[in-house]
Amino acid sequence: MDVITGWNFSQPREKMWPLLCNSRMEPVCSCLFGLGVPRPEECRLPEGHGGEGSARQCVSNQGTIEQRILEWREPQRLRFRMEETDMFFRRWVSGIEDSFDLESTATGGTRIVRTTRLVLKGRCRAAKSVALWIALKRIHRFVFRNWQRTAA
Repeated sequence: MDVITGWNFSQPREKMWPLLCNSRMEPVCSCLFGLGVPRPEECRLPEGHGGEGSARQCVSNQGTIEQRILEWREPQRLRFRMEETDMFFRRWVSGIEDSFDLESTATGGTRIVRTTRLVLKGRCRAAKSVALWIALKRIHRFVFRNWQRTAA
């Protein structure tokens, strides 16, 4: 299952790139987060540097996702996969891979397209896919809105 979300920013790619690996999220009220969707709090590079093979970590109010960077083409593309997590959905998915593609716009800004690919496991995959699609779409938009405020 793929969840794809695009967002336009007025800042150039070089200003947006650092947010992919080092950003804190401002909390907001949301009924979906109140219903149990994990609210992102921070993304960081625990080793202090990026690059292919480096670790990336995302922290939410419900746990942490440990990731491995698969592709690092600054400031164009970042791709990584989940290695482990302590979050509830670990029983539902056998793999998660994410990518961020940054394109310069004609106005000097950036369009970022985030693609999250999940491989579901177990029974009731159709119901799980609907629930996870809604949750991930909300998370994508939440992160992009935070980056919009941070970059301004």
